Amino acid sequence: MVTIIDFQSLPKKHLQLIESAQDLFCNHGVRRVTIEEICRTANISKMTFYKYFSDKWDIARAVLDYLINAGLTMYCELIKEPIPFAQKVERILMISTSRVHAIGSAFLDDLMKPDSPLHAYFMEQQKKVSELSIEFLQSAQKEGLIHKNIQMPVALFMLTRLSELLNHPEFIQIMPDIEQRTAEIATLFFYGFSRTPVQTDLAACNDRSVYSEQKKSNTTLPSEITRE
Repeated sequence: MVTIIDFQSLPKKHLQLIESAQDLFCNHGVRRVTIEEICRTANISKMTFYKYFSDKWDIARAVLDYLINAGLTMYCELIKEPIPFAQKVERILMISTSRVHAIGSAFLDDLMKPDSPLHAYFMEQQKKVSELSIEFLQSAQKEGLIHKNIQMPVALFMLTRLSELLNHPEFIQIMPDIEQRTAEIATLFFYGFSRTPVQTDLAACNDRSVYSEQKKSNTTLPSEITRE
């Protein structure tokens, strides 16, 4: 169960420490940042720091919660919007990209290392976010927006992998504008999953019929020429 936290209700200094740590962790990672640097950046004493956090990794967990919470807030607001499914997929991809950018590669590297004190917690949070995405896709499937033969783990896998491709160097070279890339991926995802098997079969039959007519035309023409 994903819970959205109201960080704005925290004491001012508590939130100030989290936001200062976020800037440092995203740029340098957790391991390279000291508590002294966090306190100096936030202009808050170490005594106040230890009032809210036990150590550097404790505040790193708070920063992770803060970043994930911001993404979940945007996600939940998006799901409620009365806009087409394809447009929601497009915006989900944008939110996913913006959250990865907000975390930063240095912080993400620390979170992904198996020996990191936050690795297990990070993976647990990722699983919860994935479950939320599955709920969204299942809802779309019930509405007939994703055909019934597609399994949810497959749909989620494809959506995640397409999101990862958003900032692929080759894709950026083909299409530099991120909004255009997002729209292309969302369109690919939507139309790839939204066509029903019946439509696909009909399209295939039509293609075969056209090919058959063309073949007949191509085979009769030489004989007519020969007779002449």
